[in-house]
Order: sequence, then structure tokens, then C-alpha cells
Amino acid sequence: MPPLLSLHLCRLWLRSPPTRLLGALHPDRDPGNPALHSRFVELNEAYHVLSREQSRRSYDHQLRSASPPRPPGTTAHPNSAKQTHSSSWTHPNAHYWAQFHDVRPQGAWARQQQHKHNQRVLGYCLLLMLAGMGLHYVAFRKLEQVHRSFMDEKDRIITAIYNDTRARARANRARLQQERRQRQKQPPSSPSSP
Repeated sequence: MPPLLSLHLCRLWLRSPPTRLLGALHPDRDPGNPALHSRFVELNEAYHVLSREQSRRSYDHQLRSASPPRPPGTTAHPNSAKQTHSSSWTHPNAHYWAQFHDVRPQGAWARQQQHKHNQRVLGYCLLLMLAGMGLHYVAFRKLEQVHRSFMDEKDRIITAIYNDTRARARANRARLQQERRQRQKQPPSSPSSP
């Protein structure tokens, strides 16, 4: 069982001791297994740390702090300092924090330079955003202009078709009226006698 898991299990059973789990890991169950003893000790230490309000706050503070916490047996409570066994517990993020071991804290000048650099980056981001907005505006105006010219051309074509159709309809009506007048002007033909 990983050490962090044992701490989380103790958080779940904070009100009553996890006697079943402690009983399952008790060293007397398998005296020849030294790993069982170390797991039992880790779980027992984790329970003692998390069962007391003061030590639990200290542990939570250590987890949130930038430096990895010390093993539970050394900082849990005053009685645990008397224990002489060695704990193999390491912070889960110890590898992550190890990469910052040689990093020195920044002085005022370095912080000021970093602040100026951050302001410059922010300014560039704002300029880039404004340029993007300008390009979008220009592209939208161009698209609107193309759309308007397309609609104007479409309207011109529809108007031309309408005017042409109307002119043909007038011409047809005039022709039909002329034919009707011609028919009316013609004398009726006399019926042929047999």
C-alpha cells in the first residue's frame, strides 16, 4: 500500500480507528515480512497524525507549502519524536520539487525585471488581439461589400428579366388588340348559297 494511500485511508476513518485495516497489516500476522511491519508503522503514524486536529492542520499546511513535508514520524506530534525507527515515506511530489533545489530566490531587481517582461508580454498580447479584431472588421466589411455587389447584380438581372417580360406582355396585348380590331373591321362573309 503506497504511503499516500494510507494517509487518505486514515482520513476516511478519522472518527473510529481502522482496526480491521490495522489488524490486516499487523506484523504478528506474518512475522517474517519486514515490509508488512513498515507498512503497519506508516499507517499507524498516519492515523496518529490525522486523528489530532493540530497535527492534521500541520500536515495540510505542509502539503500546500512549496517545500515537501518532512516524514510523518518526525513532525506529527511531540510523542512521535521519541520514536527511533526510520520511515521510508517520501512526499509524492519530491521529484518535482527537487528540480528547484538550486533555484535561488529572486531579488527586488530580478522581480522588477520579471514584472517589466510580463507587462511587455501582456502589451504584445493586447496588440495582437487588437490587430486580430481589426482584421476581422476589415474582412467583415469586405464580405459585406461583396455581398452587396452580388445582391445588386442579382436585383439588376431580376429587374431586367421583369422589364423584358413586361415589354413582351405589352407587345402581345397590343398585337391581340390589333387582331381583334381587324376581325371587327372585316365585313362578315356572306353565306354561300347552294
